[in-house]
Amino acid sequence: MSSEISLENILHRCDDLGRFQLIHYIFLNLITLGSGITTYYYVFGVAEPSYRCRLPEKIWSYEDQYQPLNLTHRYLINQWQHSSKCLDFNETMCTNFIYDRSIFGRTFTEEGDFVCENALKKTWLSTMYQVGGFVVLLSGYISDKVGRQKMIRILTLILFIIPLSTLLLLQNVHMDINTKFILLSINQLFSSIDAYPMVFLLLMELTSSSHTSLAGNSALIGFTIGEIIITLFAYIARDWLRLKWIITGYFALILPYLYFVPESPYWLYTKKKYNQLEVCLRRIAQMNGRSEKDWYPYYRQLICDPRLAILSTKHASRTNKDIMIQHLPRLSRCAFIGFVTMLLYIKISYGLGAMSDVVSPYWNIIIGAIVEGIGYISASILITTKLGRKNSLIIFSLLTCLCVLIIPFLMGSYPMATMIISQIGKLTISGAVSITWIFVPEIFSTSMRGIANGVFVFAGRLGAIAAPIVDVVLGEQYIKITFFVYSALTIIQVFFIHFLPETRNHSFHTDEDEEKDIDNYAELSNETINRSVPMQMRMNINGVFHTKF
Repeated sequence: MSSEISLENILHRCDDLGRFQLIHYIFLNLITLGSGITTYYYVFGVAEPSYRCRLPEKIWSYEDQYQPLNLTHRYLINQWQHSSKCLDFNETMCTNFIYDRSIFGRTFTEEGDFVCENALKKTWLSTMYQVGGFVVLLSGYISDKVGRQKMIRILTLILFIIPLSTLLLLQNVHMDINTKFILLSINQLFSSIDAYPMVFLLLMELTSSSHTSLAGNSALIGFTIGEIIITLFAYIARDWLRLKWIITGYFALILPYLYFVPESPYWLYTKKKYNQLEVCLRRIAQMNGRSEKDWYPYYRQLICDPRLAILSTKHASRTNKDIMIQHLPRLSRCAFIGFVTMLLYIKISYGLGAMSDVVSPYWNIIIGAIVEGIGYISASILITTKLGRKNSLIIFSLLTCLCVLIIPFLMGSYPMATMIISQIGKLTISGAVSITWIFVPEIFSTSMRGIANGVFVFAGRLGAIAAPIVDVVLGEQYIKITFFVYSALTIIQVFFIHFLPETRNHSFHTDEDEEKDIDNYAELSNETINRSVPMQMRMNINGVFHTKF
């Protein structure tokens, strides 16, 4: 029975993919689906529709239609329209625009005239959304202290309450555009403080390592379904404020489930909350149709094992500083990988959303979501083969790099070919994102998993912030440069991936497993030293000046 002493095997005996897991996977993924909805609000709510300078009042009174009403209207538009959309007939900066509502309806870009010299201002709404995600650094650390369950509840309540408050003000209080911009920025900030990273970890920690790829990919597929749903919401709403209300209504429907969110067995075990762990395992076993004798004797032996108690005590004696220093090189590599993958993901995704001249942006996002789902599924299959996590990630990264290199040679002259290559790029970067979200948590032990995932997501948010800002700052003239720079970053990412350990067929690391690895490494090092020193002495006696190990 000693070989069975691990939480991993006890979860196997409780059934690690039974009715308990499947029911909670469905409801937990309503939260991940909501994350996809809020992420893609910017694509539609702040979309830049086609626009032109409004005709002077003396030429055409009360002009409120972008499309020509008749031949006379068309003639006047052609006569008065400058080659630059930002200049009027007198070649001065236009201050009064008219927008095409046939595709996106009324967007916030139209509401505040965030075009031409004001175009950069609207990117702050995207930036605020990504900045809100920085909370994951703190929430990841706190979740390692108070548990996944509490953090999911707290973050989801914040995600609902504060955006609802800003919407009530926007809807009912008359205000100028600057005040609206501030309130929408606050709404975007707190809309991004979601529980997605915590839910992702909980999904993986409710099962054994045999099914972590399935659990993680269910969250990623939920995110892509969210992309499709926000597209449908946007098509129905056709108004930036109405769309925000629909999103808030969706989260109101999720709130009752928060009462039933389970706690992670791995976290309970790490924190030595054995009474709660026993209740949790019993609930899993009962719902999955397993009897007490299938798992309970092994559970008792696990918590009474003196070896594990010694390892646990050793881990507790190490300071947080020592643990962080030990993991710093690996954390740094994971952070860089998170930055580059999200930089490329947002670059490609937002680029597809802007290709309204080729295909409807609604269909573009839906097709992109389907392609993204295919990328997630193909990655989840590939990582279970001999290639494992590491080599699969290298392959998807290199394929993305190839697509990013091809796009600048096609854009402009071949829009349809550009869209096709971009969709292929979205498939490959989605596969890379899928692998990193599963791979990174598997590298770290339970007590470090939350903060490590937080650092990884934090760096990803930095990449997501950088992508749209760089595009706006450089403008169309220099936009092609970004593709070559991002390709170079992808090559560096591949180099860093090479130095990460493979985790395929490895169980989730507990703190005790980490201590065991440290002890084994120390024993191996001592053995090597003890074996090498006498050989060195003998060789020195014989006058040989090199050491043979």
